[in-house]
Amino acid sequence: MMAVLALPPAALATPAEARSVAIASNCKPGKIEPLRQIVGGSGETVFKVSCTGGKSKDVFIVVQCRVHQCVLLR
Repeated sequence: MMAVLALPPAALATPAEARSVAIASNCKPGKIEPLRQIVGGSGETVFKVSCTGGKSKDVFIVVQCRVHQCVLLR
């Protein structure tokens, strides 16, 4: 007898996880917007995080999250 297990799709990362990466990267996070979302077993979300508090208003970082592991891209 064979049992088939249905695994739920991987949950996408949340803006809170991108915010944590921004803080760790010396960026005071402001607006967080998703740039790209891929769903499925190896889901991925890329966020653009605007940094506030600096002299320039155009400072941002890009954070890539795969499932719930997020890293700074630039």
